[in-house]
Amino acid sequence: MPSTSVRRYAQAAFSIAIERNALDVWQRDLAKARDIFAESDVQAFMAAPSVPEAVKLDGIQILLSDADPLVRNLVSLMTTNGDVERFGGFCDTFRELTDDHLGIGRAQITTAVPLDDARRERIVQILQGMTGYKRIEVLEQVDPKIIGGVVARVGDRLFDGSTRTRLQSMQESLAQRPISG
Repeated sequence: MPSTSVRRYAQAAFSIAIERNALDVWQRDLAKARDIFAESDVQAFMAAPSVPEAVKLDGIQILLSDADPLVRNLVSLMTTNGDVERFGGFCDTFRELTDDHLGIGRAQITTAVPLDDARRERIVQILQGMTGYKRIEVLEQVDPKIIGGVVARVGDRLFDGSTRTRLQSMQESLAQRPISG
């Protein structure tokens, strides 16, 4: 769960991007900035108390020289406010807001065996119907422990159709029923 300040930054930036019809530009520039700020030497530079704020702000202007000026301003503001270490969380929240706006859901799908294209597409169609998203982007994982079926997580919603869960449910049901003679 993002902090309140991260959510405020993301909502403000998202509003600006929508207002200026520049969502694609913001997504592109934030992805570049995130990659830059993920580098260990940049993190050390930004976290160093011995580096004056003015030098950090100049560094941002150089590192993000090809980014939209408003993106540079955002990173500068986060630096000035001591929040630049939360930039990754900001980017995640901005992406969530963008996905919601565009009707995109992100699903983590777990199966016992790898999916073929036809089965993947069928699962995506079912998830679209259940969630209302126009498009579902899938991250797949294989876990033989689920025995069969599918476990899908879309946002904070879990759809568990695994054989393991069905067997556990059946076992619990049988254990709770009184034995009648």
